[in-house]
Amino acid sequence: MNRKEIIDYYSREEVIDSILNISKDREISGTLSGGGYTSRPNVLQYSNDLLGLVKKGCVAFHGSVERWKNPMKLDTKMRKEDMDRLRKGWDLILDIDSAMGLEAAKMTLKKIIYLLEDYGIDGYGMKFSGRRGFHVVVPWKAFPKKVDFEKTSKQFPAIPQSIASFIRKKIKGDLLQDFIDLKGSFHKLSDELDSHIDRMTPFAFVDVEKYWGKRHLFRLPYSLHDGTWHVSYPLEKDEIDGFKMDDAKPENVELGRKFIGNIKKGCAKELMVDSINWMSKRKKKEEEDEGSTKEIKPEDPIPEKRFPPCIKHILEGLDDGRKRSVFILITFLRRMAWDWESVEERLEEWNNKNNPPLGENYINTQLKWFKRQNRELVSPSCDNDLYYKSFGVCDPDDKCKQGTDNIQIKNPVVYPFKKK
Repeated sequence: MNRKEIIDYYSREEVIDSILNISKDREISGTLSGGGYTSRPNVLQYSNDLLGLVKKGCVAFHGSVERWKNPMKLDTKMRKEDMDRLRKGWDLILDIDSAMGLEAAKMTLKKIIYLLEDYGIDGYGMKFSGRRGFHVVVPWKAFPKKVDFEKTSKQFPAIPQSIASFIRKKIKGDLLQDFIDLKGSFHKLSDELDSHIDRMTPFAFVDVEKYWGKRHLFRLPYSLHDGTWHVSYPLEKDEIDGFKMDDAKPENVELGRKFIGNIKKGCAKELMVDSINWMSKRKKKEEEDEGSTKEIKPEDPIPEKRFPPCIKHILEGLDDGRKRSVFILITFLRRMAWDWESVEERLEEWNNKNNPPLGENYINTQLKWFKRQNRELVSPSCDNDLYYKSFGVCDPDDKCKQGTDNIQIKNPVVYPFKKK
């Protein structure tokens, strides 16, 4: 869009009203046509505020997910307790970003809103993001104002992070199957991956944002997207399946729609409580899992004869599961105290047995990725159905099956150190 078209779009009364309405109590930031952003903090209260920024070169508008008593008092050097006192509340904004096309984004959107409805939340809002995904909002009014005897407004970003992570967990299995069905097979879906992931997950293809920093922003409804020039366009539930990118062109959108409408007060309480409880249990389990493997660091390399059956089967060569096995083998061999030269030689030997072998560039890319990591990655757990069982290498022997009081085999890295 040229400068005149942008000014004409933002000069429309319905566009101005929609943006000003959502901007109340929010910190606002604008994207400039030449790159960069307007200074923060800023607010939009009157039509002249918005049009003034547009005429100075602003082409897109973002608002804070947090709601403030006075956004203009915000400062990067503010202490947490001062920000907590200034914050009135926050909206839960779930940002769906699809690298696999609009249909996959729609699938994710529907999974999320169906889950919200199962929790009795039916006043949520949704909109096209303007590029390759959607935004879902559960407004502040839906959340109880206290939890565990502390104001919910002060528990940002911890509570919305917990809710987003909980939602991802709840929709994960069904969403992955939807993506498999969309592509035709698990193998075809895995071929969509251009880079390394720790484990097969639908969120490697369509991300649902789960982390926010302080003063986190989202694109405001009816703002233009400065890359596509599509409108960040509010939608109704019955419009999801039929929605097309062209529907969000400025000349095609219906003006005056609301992103945040009426919602029952406190209706998201059950979702919030379940999310907090789940997150607490998850952290405890992660600590236990870390404790079960963190001491597995032998001084000398462990020979292959001591490897578990699943790793031995992988090393025989595979028809399926080759890319996932690159992750398994690198993490396992490194935990077995193999140096990088030995890992690379063994991966090359293994790949020559595969049918067909993976491209040399793919394996080299993965090796470079692992070498850059400043954290120690662990092989997938035995109960992860997306790995060993899914491509037929899980063949437990007596040692796998036997239980002891001190070491349980929950991960292949434990196997070489367990007594018979």
